[in-house]
Amino acid sequence: MFTINYKYKNEESLKSWILENELESKKECLIQLFYGVPKKKKIQQICSILSDTLPNANIIGTTTDGEVYYENVTSEKIIISVTIFEKTKVHSEGVKYKNSAYEMGYEIASELYTPETKVLILFTTGLHIDGEQFLNGVRAITDGKCLVAGGMASDNGKFKQTYLSHQNKIIEKGAVGVALDGDTLKAKHTYQFGWDSVGLPMKVTKSVNNRVYELNGSSIVDVYEKYFGENIAKYLPKIGVEIPLMLKRDEIKIARACINKFDDGSLLFAGDIQEGEEVRFGIGSVDTILKNSKNMCKQLLKVCNPETVFVYSCMARRRLLKSKSSQEIKSIAKKSTLSGFYTNGEFYSDEKQNYLFNETMTLLALSETDFSIKVKDSHLPKKNKEKTKEKVKDNKMMLALTHMTNVLAKEWQGRIDAEVEINEEQSKQNFQQSKLAQMGDMIGMIAHQWRQPLNAISATGINISLLSSMGMLEDKKVQESSEFIQEQCQNMSSTIDTFMNFVKPSKESAKFNLNHTVKAIMQIMGTQLSNHNIDVRVEIEDESIGLEGHEDLLEQVIINILSNARDAFEEIEKNNKYIKIRIREKDKRVEIEIEDNAGGIPKEIREKIFNPYFTTKEQGKGTGIGLYMSMDIMKKSFEGDLKYRATEDGSCFIMLCGDSIEDK
Repeated sequence: MFTINYKYKNEESLKSWILENELESKKECLIQLFYGVPKKKKIQQICSILSDTLPNANIIGTTTDGEVYYENVTSEKIIISVTIFEKTKVHSEGVKYKNSAYEMGYEIASELYTPETKVLILFTTGLHIDGEQFLNGVRAITDGKCLVAGGMASDNGKFKQTYLSHQNKIIEKGAVGVALDGDTLKAKHTYQFGWDSVGLPMKVTKSVNNRVYELNGSSIVDVYEKYFGENIAKYLPKIGVEIPLMLKRDEIKIARACINKFDDGSLLFAGDIQEGEEVRFGIGSVDTILKNSKNMCKQLLKVCNPETVFVYSCMARRRLLKSKSSQEIKSIAKKSTLSGFYTNGEFYSDEKQNYLFNETMTLLALSETDFSIKVKDSHLPKKNKEKTKEKVKDNKMMLALTHMTNVLAKEWQGRIDAEVEINEEQSKQNFQQSKLAQMGDMIGMIAHQWRQPLNAISATGINISLLSSMGMLEDKKVQESSEFIQEQCQNMSSTIDTFMNFVKPSKESAKFNLNHTVKAIMQIMGTQLSNHNIDVRVEIEDESIGLEGHEDLLEQVIINILSNARDAFEEIEKNNKYIKIRIREKDKRVEIEIEDNAGGIPKEIREKIFNPYFTTKEQGKGTGIGLYMSMDIMKKSFEGDLKYRATEDGSCFIMLCGDSIEDK
């Protein structure tokens, strides 16, 4: 096999070049067209000439942000790369985008892949396609049994319109590709990155596939403006290619380049960025990139002597390196024929999965002979033997600033982690203190609960003593009095058991019945609430409704809300006081409402009631775990929430809980 490249001048020159190289007689022919001039009319003209002149050739093309022409990097040129295979079968396909990028990847892979396929080379349009989903669709067919290379089309950084071509047809939104089939074909895929992460990690708080809306709760455009200034942010999406977002997956550093900006302040990236992922900004270092690229090419040549190398590299590299772009490929260009283009996203694969890269140079090395055999250089262009005197000057300031930024980021992250640890410890202490306060409150409730049975036991004892002194005590009366006292003692013991269950937290999550939970709470609080003339009404939609979790934590939240209602009633004069507890199932989740008619919370402080340390009570009178901690329990322990709603004459707290289960 061999590859020859042609830099387009005009129609006549192209036809002469085809004749000179006797391309009409070649059967297994792959032609890659790299259009540095994204003009539809010109693309159609060249496609038609090649299709008419070389009807047996498999022709795919893409618009670019730069082209690889042997050892040179060009821009705004049209490069025609022709690869002739001796033993490998070549077939091609082009598809238009229909419903999703995933379906498009699935469709083109279905058309191209066979059990004999060694390599798929794929191009997609570059502005509105989710490259990661496209590669997932391809993977669903190939299952990692062949290499996947190529990239996403570019348009010289204009971000307006990219084009693809297949045979003599132009595709404005879709994908094209070729399959290389045959056991004799040897292929090796490698890549080099070189961007460094800078600044503190940021959490993606809102995104949908490859469209990102928020970082750390702020508009992503505002975040770019905050860190890089308004004058830089106004150049989005262009500047977003040079300052990508960095993330890590499967221990592989991946960059995501911005390819579009929307009026709502969101940005479209070449690949997916999931909600919850942590990202940092990326900055490229010229020296690091050139050094790493040189090492990569050196390592590649140690293990193989390729006849052809296809280069699919990111546009950001060419724009960062500028005139030094060709130095990236210099060493490997001495040993093999190179061609390729600068992309909006690069495709790479290994045995685990397909990857969409940005800011990366990928190399696809091919040979139909043993990789260990030295390649003849008959098809390599004559190189200028004069050694270049240009030396790469160390960009010391960039290295220093990057290092300093990362050190500062680590220091700040260390401070943040230490502060979080302190806050967590303080939160634990506050929780314990609050629980002790609530325990004190509950002991008061038990005192109320015990007063009546103790009085009854005392009265029974006095009655027995009086009857005995008068000689009127009968055996039947003794038996009845003993049973009564025993019953009262059992009730008091049950109250203590309930209190002990509250004091001793459950170590493991377990299923529990909500009807039993409410009864246990009322056993402790019922008498006190009744003494305050508060009517407690419990409405349970289904007595078998249950939850799975820590029952004692839910009890704490309910007791806190009931105690707050009781205290609120003490501040007003009102008849017909009531607290309603409603438990029902809603959308397969449990919802508990606790409503009172104690006057409600003033409008001006309603937004503050769930803030930490906020209270409306006088100093020293605040008891319970607080609404902030109650809300925290509902979110962390029951995957739910705690919300407030004002009613006509009081308050209603809504406890949103986890999935409902049946527990009888």
